[in-house]
Amino acid sequence: MRSSTIKWIILLSTIVIGLLVVAQLFWLNKIYNFEQKEFNTSVVKSIKGFYEVLQITHSNAGHLQNLIEQPNANTFLFRLDSIPPKDSLIGNLVANLEDFGVFADCKIALYSNHLHKFIFQEYLPTAATKHPWNEGEKLPLYNKGYSYVQLYFPHRSQYILNEMSWWITSSILLLIILVALGFSMFHLFRQKFLNEIQHDFIQNVTHEFQTPLTTLTVGLDIISKPSIIQHPEKLEKYTRLMQGQTAYLKHHIDNLMRVLKTEADGLVMQKEMMSPNELIKNAVTQLYAAIEEKQAIIQLKLEEANETILIDSSSMYVAILNVISNAIKYSKNPLVIITTTMANGMYRISVKDNGIGIAEQYQQKLFKKFYRVPTGDIHNVKGLGLGLYFVKKVVTAHKGTITIKSIEGIGTEFIIELPKQ
Repeated sequence: MRSSTIKWIILLSTIVIGLLVVAQLFWLNKIYNFEQKEFNTSVVKSIKGFYEVLQITHSNAGHLQNLIEQPNANTFLFRLDSIPPKDSLIGNLVANLEDFGVFADCKIALYSNHLHKFIFQEYLPTAATKHPWNEGEKLPLYNKGYSYVQLYFPHRSQYILNEMSWWITSSILLLIILVALGFSMFHLFRQKFLNEIQHDFIQNVTHEFQTPLTTLTVGLDIISKPSIIQHPEKLEKYTRLMQGQTAYLKHHIDNLMRVLKTEADGLVMQKEMMSPNELIKNAVTQLYAAIEEKQAIIQLKLEEANETILIDSSSMYVAILNVISNAIKYSKNPLVIITTTMANGMYRISVKDNGIGIAEQYQQKLFKKFYRVPTGDIHNVKGLGLGLYFVKKVVTAHKGTITIKSIEGIGTEFIIELPKQ
């Protein structure tokens, strides 16, 4: 299974995991709202039970609901027609709360309509409370035309959350499992991707080095024969062939070593004022063997002022060499036009060929390490997928840009723009 397939699987799995998390949060919210309603219902039932035991109101049970108010989520008020003894009020009220499963800390206050004040306030913590009452905190006074008992539950939310502890714990465990699954899948994809890169890289290196080594072996066998002296034209032919293959091997090994060094230490540059025209001419000279082999036509349209810009000549030379080499390599009958211009403080280098072109979906991936445009057979296209990766690093280090214009079957143009300073 290729990494692209795994990528889609991970994407779909991530969406599913996200939906599961959203669903879990939705149900937690539903449960929290349900527990709040259950708490309110239990408190109201406790108050009704309190009425039935003490008979302290003249209203019948059918209208008890009208005697109970809830100014806010944590406070309940219920009317009294007569005021019972403190101990009897507190004892019966606590008993009814416990009967209906309300085990939250509560403060009870009795308001007298005749005195227009609280007769008493009493804090009733549960046995396992972790929230001692602040004695300086007083309950708000609601002026009514009747006496009432105020029940205030200061830690109502914490109590409800505690009642939901199983749901919360299971949700956290599920979230941890989902996150762990997500990380595992990401690690699997990363490992699979790296394995594919390693596999492709080994195949590329094997193929790229095998052909020139075979050519060198055959050439050495031929020139080692004593009879070759009698055929100087063959000696020259095979010598030049071996020189070209040696240069080809050196080019790839140098590219690989440069990338490895850049990855390890970063791109170390020593900038100086240098003419890119000179670098281009030197690169064309070095590519003489490839130009001869492909019978390439190189057209230089270089700016006449021979402008100089601040660059690291060594790394920029290699970058230019790689771009020109690609233009020759990927053209059947290469016509490469190299143009330089200077405008608005930017130096522009254009390398245009008449090669096979690059499909649009592959163009943005060209500068990735080890990436090569798929052609059906991995060995159709020579190279290790490091040249343009290094070019991009060099151009970026110079605060420049590199863009590509390409039409499949028509040709490709690479444009490098570098600041003068």
